[in-house]
Amino acid sequence: MINKWRIITPILLIALLTLSGCNFFNKQTETQQGQTQQNMKNDSEQAVQITEIKPLNIMTLQVTFSEPLSEEGVKVENLDTIKRNFSFNHDLAIVNVPRLKIGAKSTYIVPVTMQKAGTTYTLRYKDGETKAFDGSDEKINISQAKQVANDTFELESLKEQGVTDYANIIEAYKEARGDLSFQVNDNNEDDKGKHYQVISSLRDRVVTLTAENGDKLQADYVLFTQAADGRQAPKFRLPEGKAMKAGTKYTVTADWATIKNPTFTATDMAPLTIKSVEPIDATSFQVTLDKDPGMELFAGRSVALQAEDGSTLQAQYRYSSRNGAVGIFDVIDETLKSGGTYKVQPINNWATANNVSLTAK
Repeated sequence: MINKWRIITPILLIALLTLSGCNFFNKQTETQQGQTQQNMKNDSEQAVQITEIKPLNIMTLQVTFSEPLSEEGVKVENLDTIKRNFSFNHDLAIVNVPRLKIGAKSTYIVPVTMQKAGTTYTLRYKDGETKAFDGSDEKINISQAKQVANDTFELESLKEQGVTDYANIIEAYKEARGDLSFQVNDNNEDDKGKHYQVISSLRDRVVTLTAENGDKLQADYVLFTQAADGRQAPKFRLPEGKAMKAGTKYTVTADWATIKNPTFTATDMAPLTIKSVEPIDATSFQVTLDKDPGMELFAGRSVALQAEDGSTLQAQYRYSSRNGAVGIFDVIDETLKSGGTYKVQPINNWATANNVSLTAK
C-alpha cells in the first residue's frame, strides 16, 4: 500500500504543477492580450488625424477625421478634456462637444469661439498633425427678434430660408427630432440641392440689447432652448433683476448673427401662473402652470421653497423636462423633509404662485 502511494504522489504532484502552470500561462496570456488590446485602442485614438476642415460660418467648423472619434471623445460630461484635445492658435477654442453629422462616418459639426476673416488658424487633435484653415466671418441669418417675457427674448431663424439648427442634422438628436431631422452632404446641401447655413451650439453665446436711449445690456443664451418645441428660436435672458421697460424700443445685435428684424417695442408681459406643485421624490417635484405656454419658458428658472420654520430651499428647473404646462424642478444640494409643507415662491418674478404649496412625500 505504501509503495502505491509512493508511486501515485509524484504523479499527482506533476499533474498539479502542470495544471498550475497552464493556469498561470493562460492568465499571463489573457493579461498580455488585454494589454495588447488596450494598447491598440490607445494607439488607434492617438492615430486619429484631421483630414479636412471647412469653416461653415463665424462660429462653426465642419471637421472630418480619419476615423470616428471615441465615445468618450464626444461626451458632454468630458467637455473640459475635449476642449484640451482640440488645440487651436490665435485663442480660438471649441465651446461644446463635436457632433457627428447624420449619415457621415467621421465628419463632425464643431462649435467654436468667433473666428476672424483673413486669419489663418491651425488645429491639432490630441497629438496628431496640425492642419491649417482660413477663418470665416460669415454670420447666421436670423429672421427676427421677439420679446417672450419681461427679461427674455428670442431670435428666430427659418429652415425655409436656408438656415438649420445643427440639432436637425446630427446623429445624436436624430431619433428625438423625428421628422425635423434630415441629411445634408459635405457641402450642407439636402437631397434637392438646397444649401443650409448651420447654427451650431449656442452654449456661452451672448447678444447685446440696446434701448432707444442708448443703454446697453448683455443677454445670455438660455441653455437647451435653441431647437425646442420644433422651432429655431433660442431664448436670451437679461441679467438677474433686469427687465425691459414697457413702451421702449430695443434693438438686438450679435457678433455671430445678422438679424433681419432686430427691433421690437417691449410690452409689460404677465408672468406665468403656477397652478399646482406635486412631489416626485425627496429631491424633485413637478410644477404645473395654468396653461401651456407653447414654448420653453421654464428654462433657467428657479423657485424658493419656504418651510414652516422659515428656512428656505432652492430648486431649479430640470432642462428639457417640460411637457406642455408641466415642468420638473430639482432641489439644489438638499432634500425635502418628509411630510413637510413648503410655500412656493418663484425667483425673479418669472411666475406667480398665489397660495401654492408643496407637501413632501
